[in-house]
Amino acid sequence: MTSKNNKGNKPKKVTVITYEKRIKPKKENILLEIKKDAIIEGFYKGFEVIKPVKHYGKYYVLVKNK
Repeated sequence: MTSKNNKGNKPKKVTVITYEKRIKPKKENILLEIKKDAIIEGFYKGFEVIKPVKHYGKYYVLVKNK
């Protein structure tokens, strides 16, 4: 009798991942959620502020990533 599940008999496909694909690049800008009445200056929590953003009723600030 042959088994119905032949997936165990198939050889696994090997993929080669290069070094460049393995390291994820850092994003330059990130969004931080803030309160509506928060005071936004040149820096917010140690990040340099680019501009305030309102998105789907929530308030964010676009900052440069360290």
